[in-house]
Amino acid sequence: MKIFFSVGAMPQVGKKAWRLQNDGTWRRCTFGESLKEHDAKLTDKKEVSNWINVRLVEDKKTGLKVKGKVRLLDFFVSGIVSYVTVHRFSPAPIPDKNQMINAIAQAEVGTPWLLYIDLAGNFRMLNSEETPIIANPDIAVRGEIASSEAFMGKQAAQNTEKMDELYLQFVAGWLTHLETRRLSVFIPETKDIHSLEDCIEKIQAWQHETLD
Repeated sequence: MKIFFSVGAMPQVGKKAWRLQNDGTWRRCTFGESLKEHDAKLTDKKEVSNWINVRLVEDKKTGLKVKGKVRLLDFFVSGIVSYVTVHRFSPAPIPDKNQMINAIAQAEVGTPWLLYIDLAGNFRMLNSEETPIIANPDIAVRGEIASSEAFMGKQAAQNTEKMDELYLQFVAGWLTHLETRRLSVFIPETKDIHSLEDCIEKIQAWQHETLD
């Protein structure tokens, strides 16, 4: 798995977008576009996390400059805010349904778990009381936080109908992650998904990036 992260920024209202360069300046770009030669290519996940949801303002010399981090309780954010884009330079797998079911079966009921797919396409469980979710660069696709036996533990894992539906949602979310290059994609509603076969076919046809 070969992955780089880029740092972009755009206003909450409007069509402008920028991307951070190797020299610390910002170039104009389109949202989520492919990686270019002089774009800053991040690999350190702590550095990536630090760049998520940063406030910026336009600057004549560098394009943009940092104003400060968006606070956790800022429900409405105006102005220019940074985001992170995932750039893959190797094929992406089809997430494993049995891995998802096993993760759910092993989850302790009563603990607020987040089921998610990591950047390698693996299903993982995250204890939301111990590990942050916001600005977490390991999360490619995520569901809702759950703790009851209807959603976590052996009983939930034995609910074939529910597992089929949840797997469909996560595969569709994985496809969206690949196509948009976004982190923390929420799983879609089943009514918005064509079929599992359609999602898998599109994932198999998906092409990773190459540098010119």
